[in-house]
Amino acid sequence: MKKIKIFIFTILLLVPFNSIKAETLQDKYDKLSNLQSEYEKNKNAKKLTDSEIAKLQKEISSIGSSIETTKGEITEAQNNIEKSEKEIDSKKEETDELLKFLQVSTGENVYLDYLFEAEDYTDFIYRYSIVTQLSGYNNELIEELETLIKNLKQKKIELNDKQTKLESQRQELTAKNNKLKANLSELNQEGTTIEQDIADLKKEITRLENLGCGRNQDISSCEPIQYANGWKYPLTTGCVTSEYTGFNERTDWSGGGGHHAIDLSCVPEGTNVYAAAAGTVARVVRHTAANPSTCGGNMVWIYHIVNGVEYTTVYMHLLNITVEAGQKVTDQTIIGHMGGGSTQSYDRCTGGAHLHFGLASGHNAYDFNSYSFNPRNLIYFPPMYGGYFYR
Repeated sequence: MKKIKIFIFTILLLVPFNSIKAETLQDKYDKLSNLQSEYEKNKNAKKLTDSEIAKLQKEISSIGSSIETTKGEITEAQNNIEKSEKEIDSKKEETDELLKFLQVSTGENVYLDYLFEAEDYTDFIYRYSIVTQLSGYNNELIEELETLIKNLKQKKIELNDKQTKLESQRQELTAKNNKLKANLSELNQEGTTIEQDIADLKKEITRLENLGCGRNQDISSCEPIQYANGWKYPLTTGCVTSEYTGFNERTDWSGGGGHHAIDLSCVPEGTNVYAAAAGTVARVVRHTAANPSTCGGNMVWIYHIVNGVEYTTVYMHLLNITVEAGQKVTDQTIIGHMGGGSTQSYDRCTGGAHLHFGLASGHNAYDFNSYSFNPRNLIYFPPMYGGYFYR
């Protein structure tokens, strides 16, 4: 008689890739150091020729496309993992039910008791046949379960490799983008200069130190970010007037370059702009005619934790800003008012009133573009000029 195989169901799961990563004040200092290093390395980049800029933009676009491909591979891998986990759960449930039915606890005792309770030889043969079938079926279930678990572990290793590849691509992209950002005063690329990043990050570090954050302390413990369960539109109503392209050339605007957001409009300048979810204002950039913008006008970045996952949102071309860095907001908080029309004198990357609304993974207010993704991936918006959305 086959010996029953007693199976203990354990899976060593890898850390979920969307889990919250603790960030410390030291991490901020390291980021500042990296930015300052990049600034020193790239401060002469303003002397780049048009052909050098065009070549750099092409390289950035190529890396951006590779990143999008890798993101797609990661999404597919995550879907496969989810499917495998469901199969494992189903197979585990089936196995557990069988074990309960057989009341397996200590080796073959239950089988032996069942066999020796036979009334006669014919009954014994019948019972032996049942035991053999059940033992075999149980072994098959366990082998299938072990195979599924082995495959799941392999899929998670592959996913981890893809995540590592993605991070490497992002680092390369950030380095090239920083070089291009040194030319922002001459380019129509929405965002900030390295100098602005450095100045604002210094302000953030000072603010966190004033809150009492220690160098190696998890920032979330001294400046917690409230959790949110979902997203809302940043405008009460409106429509999409320009799509996300990432680092790929945008075709719907004469300024060219990439677009790391979608543009929302079809409402007048001065319309309320709301935080898309509860969170903490991470960064505020105010520009006036006396303090001209590189491209983007008044800008706000907000850190969120939605359904346990970290995100950053950005809002550009604001007429004014009504929040400050470090302020807690809800999805009912008015963070400013839509600009882009009358602000053209100091916000030259706008052709009319609209809101530039972007989303990025993680808490990344200083390298937002490298982590950005199409907001449509999380929030439903009607097709461009295809109808209105309502909050």
